[in-house]
Amino acid sequence: HTLENVEVEAYEKRQVFDIPPVNLIVTEHKSQIKTCPHCGKSNKAVFPESVKYPVQYGPNILASAIYCKNHHFIPYERISEFFEDIMGIKICPATIIRAEKECFQNLECFENIIREKLMISPVIHFDETGMKIEGKRHWLHVASNYKYTCYLPHSKRGAEAIDVMGILPEFKGVAVHDGWKPYNVYDCDHAL
Repeated sequence: HTLENVEVEAYEKRQVFDIPPVNLIVTEHKSQIKTCPHCGKSNKAVFPESVKYPVQYGPNILASAIYCKNHHFIPYERISEFFEDIMGIKICPATIIRAEKECFQNLECFENIIREKLMISPVIHFDETGMKIEGKRHWLHVASNYKYTCYLPHSKRGAEAIDVMGILPEFKGVAVHDGWKPYNVYDCDHAL
């Protein structure tokens, strides 16, 4: 028998989650060029500050590439391959490196704010751990509280690097650390 006119008693649900296909959005900016009828001088309107080149990648593409490199440690070549395979975008490693450098420069102000917030904190944890940079032994120094963390990679482990970080030499609260000798020379309260 047909159930077309029979009233629905209940539903059984099933859901499928998926992402939409990636479609590149191209925004074209046009700068009007006009010649003054009185003096004959050519005038050109300015582009938005972020539009520097005739063709460029937008901030979302560059942020995604930087995220892949610096959070997931994916090599530049593989990021390029991934972007081409998934999004049809041919982004070269040099573009990602340039975006990283610009990002790093833009974070300088943010890093200074983190340092200021840590400096006024009543308690900071300090530590360092070994790491490799371009195959050479370095140390990743850290200063952190419950909310903020500052990192400094340096070729030295001791006071030279601690001084470059610039937090502990001026800090007057409680420095929590593992008792490593170079920490003990700074004029603040110490806790293990």
